Amino acid sequence: MNADVFLYFIFITAKLLFFNSIIDGTGMGSIPLIASVAGTVLLLFFWAGLLPGKIRLPLLFMLDCAVTFIIIADLLFFRYFSDVLSMPVLEQASVVTSVKSSILNLLHASDLIFAADLLFLPFVSAKAGRLNKKPKAGFGKRIICALSALAIGIGLCGCGVSELLKAQPEIFRSFYDRVYIVQNIGLLGFHGIDAFRYVKSKDKLELSLSEDIKKEIAEFIKDKKPEQPSSPKLFGTGKGKNLIVVQVEALQEFVIGKSIEGQEITPNLNKLIKSSLYFDNYYTQTAGGGTSDAELLSNVSMHPARDGATYIRFPLNDYYSLARRLSEEGYLTSAMHAYRPGYWNRSVMYKTLGFDEFIDKEDYIPDEISGMGLTDKSFFRQSLEFMEKYKEPYYTFLITLTSHFPYDNDKKYLGSFNAGKYKGTFFGSYLEVIHYADEALGGFIDQLEARGILDRSVLAVYGDHFGIPGDKKEYLADFLGLKEMDDYNWVKQQRIPLIIRIPEGKYTGTKHIAGGGLDFMPTILNIMGVDSSNIPMLGRDLLNSEEGMAVLRHGYFITDKYICLTSKGVAYDAETGSTYPAEKLAKEKEFAARQLRYSDLITEHNLVKELTQSLDAGR
Repeated sequence: MNADVFLYFIFITAKLLFFNSIIDGTGMGSIPLIASVAGTVLLLFFWAGLLPGKIRLPLLFMLDCAVTFIIIADLLFFRYFSDVLSMPVLEQASVVTSVKSSILNLLHASDLIFAADLLFLPFVSAKAGRLNKKPKAGFGKRIICALSALAIGIGLCGCGVSELLKAQPEIFRSFYDRVYIVQNIGLLGFHGIDAFRYVKSKDKLELSLSEDIKKEIAEFIKDKKPEQPSSPKLFGTGKGKNLIVVQVEALQEFVIGKSIEGQEITPNLNKLIKSSLYFDNYYTQTAGGGTSDAELLSNVSMHPARDGATYIRFPLNDYYSLARRLSEEGYLTSAMHAYRPGYWNRSVMYKTLGFDEFIDKEDYIPDEISGMGLTDKSFFRQSLEFMEKYKEPYYTFLITLTSHFPYDNDKKYLGSFNAGKYKGTFFGSYLEVIHYADEALGGFIDQLEARGILDRSVLAVYGDHFGIPGDKKEYLADFLGLKEMDDYNWVKQQRIPLIIRIPEGKYTGTKHIAGGGLDFMPTILNIMGVDSSNIPMLGRDLLNSEEGMAVLRHGYFITDKYICLTSKGVAYDAETGSTYPAEKLAKEKEFAARQLRYSDLITEHNLVKELTQSLDAGR
């Protein structure tokens, strides 16, 4: 191997292993990982010895730049989403331009280490090449060396892949935990397999599903229906009333009922809970689509796409949504969000979901701007003016904005909440914006009550997804008084609050059943007194199910009793955190895998209309 090629090989391999140490937190990794990473770099460089130095050196430098860019892009994505980039996500690159401040906030000064070699390696490698006094080998010998490097690279890659498949035989079929794949075979190996799967999936989406598979999916959905008793609890307690749903940006459950130096973080939500049904074991099930995934979960009761965002990849599917079903009951339906209508493809997707009206950024007066746009207080005030013009009953879906990551909003609108020892930190800023969001919501509820709307409506409030990314979890551990934020505690903190107020606050209490965004639509339809027997939903009515289960997008699942980290083969007692034999949860694991797979097939092959007809025929 030429000296210059060897230098690039060493530095790029080291950078990739260092990336793995950051996302894994357990050092540079295992021998199979090191072999796999080295193998992928060999596959990048096996041809280099065939070229003269004046061509080889610029190409090696460009390869180093490309790998460095991939590493940094994945690192930033990981810090926010606790995941790595995939091909479908890259199709959504336009979304990134609207959250530039979020990206900059995720950059650390230490990240410069990944680009350090770009400053000196071209000069060092060029000098090394000039100092190499060995006579130039013949072309035939260089071809043999290149082919040998190719064979060795394939063999080394195979080492990591083989070990991974021994532990998780189905992981390449479902790709349910991308980070776990990177932790075992390295970043470039993952992206190579991901690109291959992406190209194949494009062809597969053109193929029709067999009738047997469609029947299998229909039976799976039908089997969930008998969970409902003949006289469901609270059925129709909101019948004929308005439905007002507020999706609060980045609101996590851990702030509920908590105080800093005697000041409640969410006093208005705490007050609302006292006159509402409160689900405190309700998990975020979002994926690469962030906020748009939360909207999809609540309005369609299907998992988000396994890659990318459903709103962008499948905007013209047939969805039997909450808005569409309520429209059939005579409701006027509207979505309200004070941001660009094209963001997350909402202008198209809301029409697909059957909303009669979308009130967007262009419809609001920009009188108070903070962070990404209109403040929540102004948003609620102006939204209420639109709502008062609606003929009742109506369904209004409101998505807030002020508490959007990275929480570095214009402080003049955030009040004087004292974050105590966290003031000036990332976590302190999060507490400040959540307190502001709570204050804005409290004002909105007060106005609903003053105008007599509150008791003519079912009001539901929930958080859309996590607020604290993985690289800031030490703050969360300190806030909760935990010695460490281990896997068990981290998964448990991915809860979001779900609060549902029945008109006049007639039914109250805390429900501990495990659930997630998937369960919102069936639960709400029960309260609204709407027959949902012909709607293909993967969620369950949390008020009438004997047991709960939240299946997360990467395959982890939570039941009322257990938390199972599927890809890691570990399970915990949900209450105590003590380990539990994962093999005893084989039935639940199989159910979770089927639910994710069927959801993907339904979305990717646009099966909702066929499934609706099948459910209709079975009524």
